[in-house]
Amino acid sequence: MAGEYPPRGVAAAVAGPAPATGRPGFWACLAAIRRPELYRNFVVHLFVMAPGVVAMCLLARRVDAGLGLGRWIELPAAAWLGAAMVGLGGFSVWYVYGYLFLAGQGSPGTHVDGGPTVLVDHGPYTLIRHPSVPGKFLAAAGVGVIFGSPSFLVGFLPLLLLYSLLTNRYLQEPLCDQRFGELYARYRRAVPMVVPRPSGVARWLRGQAAVDADGRPSVGEPPPAARFELLWYLLGLAGMILLFASLALLASGWAG
Repeated sequence: MAGEYPPRGVAAAVAGPAPATGRPGFWACLAAIRRPELYRNFVVHLFVMAPGVVAMCLLARRVDAGLGLGRWIELPAAAWLGAAMVGLGGFSVWYVYGYLFLAGQGSPGTHVDGGPTVLVDHGPYTLIRHPSVPGKFLAAAGVGVIFGSPSFLVGFLPLLLLYSLLTNRYLQEPLCDQRFGELYARYRRAVPMVVPRPSGVARWLRGQAAVDADGRPSVGEPPPAARFELLWYLLGLAGMILLFASLALLASGWAG
């Protein structure tokens, strides 16, 4: 599982039998979106995270106005470029989540069924521990391009990325440590968080796993703290919006 966090079992009957190697194919990963254990994760992104990013962009536009900054890319070029970034980033997350769901035998989100029950250390998860992050970052950046906000792209977006990395490292990964034990500790030592190493790229090209964790299930129930993972995410997102709202008010004061 690479940092998306581990779960209570959804049997291997997810989208037909998994390959003998436990490594789902590209089209199987995309088709897995039909399963409620997977598409319920995207409900959070569509109805919580996406509006949150839009709200941040609107606040960033206020900061732009206060600082006298104009659009970096004019319409309609910004709309086309931003839409392409959002589409590519969203497609990347769709594939990565499908891979984790099928190979990890559990939803990527603990709020759905407790998370994956098998550590996934191959495919995109042999490159980096959190392969959904680049896709989410690209999609968020695309929204910023559509709004044409320099403040969002240069100021707000790096803070949003930092928030994502901190929650991955200090919220998700401790849950993985509790669920998978020493196996996850070995995986964390072998695979970087979000920037691939040449050795990881070589493993991915050769179809190799990072720590040979194929098929080893976790033991026991998810840690009790897993039930509150989504709550902490939502509180953190609300905190980020309040921070950016404060910055927008400050910028408005400077301009006035």
